Amino acid sequence: MPEFSYRAIKGSGELVQGTLVAETEAALLAQLRRMGCMPIHVSAKDGAGGTAWSRLTRRGLSSKDRLIFAQQLSTLVRAGIPLDRSLSLCRDLAGKPALRGVIDSTLKELRGGQSLAQSLAANEHFFPPLYIAMVRAGEASGMLPAVLDRLVEFEEFSAELRGYLLSALIYPMLLLSVGGVAIAFLLGFVVPRFAQIFEEAGKELPLPTQILMDVSLAFRNYGWLAALIIVAAILLVGRWVRTESGRLRWDEWRLKAPLLGDVSLKLEIARFAKTMGTLLAQAVPIISALRLTREVLSNRRVAAAVEPLIQGIKRGQGLATPLAETGLFPVLAVQLMTLGEQTGKLDSMLLELAAIYDREVRVATKRLVALVEPAVILAMGLVVGTIVVSTLLAIVSINEVPF
Repeated sequence: MPEFSYRAIKGSGELVQGTLVAETEAALLAQLRRMGCMPIHVSAKDGAGGTAWSRLTRRGLSSKDRLIFAQQLSTLVRAGIPLDRSLSLCRDLAGKPALRGVIDSTLKELRGGQSLAQSLAANEHFFPPLYIAMVRAGEASGMLPAVLDRLVEFEEFSAELRGYLLSALIYPMLLLSVGGVAIAFLLGFVVPRFAQIFEEAGKELPLPTQILMDVSLAFRNYGWLAALIIVAAILLVGRWVRTESGRLRWDEWRLKAPLLGDVSLKLEIARFAKTMGTLLAQAVPIISALRLTREVLSNRRVAAAVEPLIQGIKRGQGLATPLAETGLFPVLAVQLMTLGEQTGKLDSMLLELAAIYDREVRVATKRLVALVEPAVILAMGLVVGTIVVSTLLAIVSINEVPF
C-alpha cells in the first residue's frame, strides 16, 4: 500500500504532521477524521497520485466552481431546504461533470451519517481547510446559513481581487508581447534586407547602422540559443522556487522589489485580515484560525510571520504585540488589532482592515499600471525608433552626392 505524508489540525488547534499507510487517499482522509484531525495537506510519498477522482477534480475544477457551489448551497439552505436535498439540487445544477462528482461524493458522505463539514472534508482537494473549519463552526453554533453567507462573501472577495489584478496586468503584458514580436520581426526580416542593399552600395556605414547590422546578424545566428537559455533559466528558477528555501527567498524578494513589493505586501495583509476576521466571526478558536490563515497565505515570508503570533497567543501576549514585533505589518494594522482586542471586536476590526487594504491594493495596482504602461510604450518606442533612425542614416549616407 502507498505511504502518504500529511499535515492536519487537531481539535485543540495543534498542528500535527507525519506519515501513514493507506490503500487510497480517501481512506487516509477518513482515518485522519476518525483520529479527530482536520486534514490540511495530503500527498503520496511514493509518487502515487491518490485516487483517480482526486486527480480529476484538481485538473477540472477551480475556485470559480467553488464560489458557484457556495452561492447555490447558501441560497437553498437559507430557504429552509434540508441539507441533503440542497446538495442534491446543487448536483443537478452543476455544469461540469467533475463538480457533479464532487457534490455527489459529498452527498453520499452526508447520507452515510457524517456532518456537512466531514462530508466536505472527504473532498479536501476541492474544499480547503478554511472552508471546512467554517462549516464545522457553523454546525456547532447552529448558524450554518449565516456561515455559508460569509463563505460566499469570502469567495467573492478573493475572486474579485484576483480578477482585478489579472485584468490590470493584461494590457501591459499585451503591449510587451506585441512590442517584442515587432522588434523581432524588424531584426530578423526587415533589417537584413537593408543590409544587403547597403553591402551592394559598397560605402562605409555610419556607426549606429553598423551596430544595428551586427545586432541583427547576432539575432539571426544566435537568437535560438538566446531563447533556449532564457527558457532554461526560467525552468531552473521555477524549480528552485518550488523548493522550501527557494520559495522563501523568492517571496522575500517579492516584498522588497521596487513598486511590486508594496502591492504584494498589501495583498497579503488583505488576505490575512479577511481570512482571520471571517474565521473569528464564526467562533473558530484563535490559534486554529491562525494556523488555517497561514495555509491560505501565498507569500511564505508573511506565512512564516504567523508562527510568532501563535506563540504570542500561547504566552498570553495577545495578537497586536507579536504582530508589531514581526516588522512586516504596518502601524495601521497594529493599531486596529490593538483596538479590536481592547474592545472585544477583533473579528470586526480584522474585516475592516481587510476592506481598507483591499482598496489600497486597487489603488496601488492602478498606480503601478499607470507607471508600467507608459514605460513599456517608451521602451518599445525607443528601440523601434533607434532601428528606424539607424536605417535612415545609412540611406542618407548612400545618397550623399560628393562635391
